[in-house]
Amino acid sequence: MNRFALVLVVAMLASGPALAAPATLSTGAYENTLLLGYDPATGLVTGYFNMVYPGPPEVSCAFYLKGKLAGAKAAIDTYYPDDPTGDLIKGTLSLQGRRTVGIALVDDHGGCGNVWQFADKTAPLSTFALDSAHAWTSVRVVKADKAFFYPTAGAATHGKAYIVIGDGVGVKAAEPGWDEVDFTGGKRVISGWVRDEDLFPG
Repeated sequence: MNRFALVLVVAMLASGPALAAPATLSTGAYENTLLLGYDPATGLVTGYFNMVYPGPPEVSCAFYLKGKLAGAKAAIDTYYPDDPTGDLIKGTLSLQGRRTVGIALVDDHGGCGNVWQFADKTAPLSTFALDSAHAWTSVRVVKADKAFFYPTAGAATHGKAYIVIGDGVGVKAAEPGWDEVDFTGGKRVISGWVRDEDLFPG
């Protein structure tokens, strides 16, 4: 090592530890049914929360979320997938670490007060840890009664596996009229292509 390089190394060590890299959002399936996707090209984070209390009586807490990630936070709009304006509740998604996020809403969606609260004044931040990482650029919700899985985009025939209205999926890739998705809500992950028309808009 020459003298200049040695002086440079000593100076770097003397200046203290390097600054930590900015926090990044981990996409995939989080605990307690939360799904999150992120498109680095647009900065858009999308997600879906869908928890059901079996009862009796059965009560559900479900909403879609969307917002632009700026640093470690995103101002988000949350709503039921088929009612983006009438059911709109605003809130914040924040990164609490590389594998943990927090969500706070100004009010709770119907049913959430009895299932999982997001607007509790005594505990305003609901946190979720990552269960399984997936390379999802977005999250979508099924609107068809049955959305079948196809082996490739544009395939003429589908397989036996399908998902139903209200199921959330993570999108890995997209082609005109088609989306390659993962469904993590069953006993195992199911992957394949589904028709874009079978999903609510993202």
